[in-house]
Amino acid sequence: MSQYDQYQPAPPPGYAGQQPAYGQTGYQPQKTNTMAILGLVFAFVFTPLGIVFSAIGLKQIKERREGGRGIALAGLILSIVFLVIGILVAVLAATVFSAAVDKAQSDSGAALSSQTTDGAAPADDPTGVVAACEVIVPAVVNLESDLSTVESPEEYATVMGGLRTTIEAAAGQSSDQAFITHVKALSADFQQAIDAVSAGDDPSSLEPALTADGTQIDKDCAAAGYVQ
Repeated sequence: MSQYDQYQPAPPPGYAGQQPAYGQTGYQPQKTNTMAILGLVFAFVFTPLGIVFSAIGLKQIKERREGGRGIALAGLILSIVFLVIGILVAVLAATVFSAAVDKAQSDSGAALSSQTTDGAAPADDPTGVVAACEVIVPAVVNLESDLSTVESPEEYATVMGGLRTTIEAAAGQSSDQAFITHVKALSADFQQAIDAVSAGDDPSSLEPALTADGTQIDKDCAAAGYVQ
């Protein structure tokens, strides 16, 4: 080095002759993880799914280095909080209405014993809505285990497509046309969610429809006398 070299200024950042540090490839915008978004959406729609999607999202974000960790954490926390609140409300309701539930179960048993041999619905379920709810509600609850291994939009579409088939088939056994229409509306919402996830879009815009249609089916089941 000559006596003048030490006075040469360092090249400015971005100088063409300067080599980037090892492992630095420039700024790359991160893709927001789809499951993280779904976790936040379903935290407000169906909390067990919110927990499952958020957990899957956190795992995928760590493995794939995607964005959305804050969204996934928010979805997980909200889902857990809403689930705890739901359990507390359910326990309170079970305590307050335990006597009424016991009487309803007794009446249901008596009605089942008098069911006709031609396959007609029990006297306390003339439209078959209660029987349909007994299939639809467990099918939705079982999604928590069905989706525990889902890691791609294709697998998500398979599971949710199976759910659509199950709930529509159950509703089809009912003679209550309004109830059938409500179930088909929820099934259509699920299909839109499948399409959005498959396209890599944000399905959060479906939240109002999912909430409204799911609440309507809950009301239908309760009005028909279904007890979970």
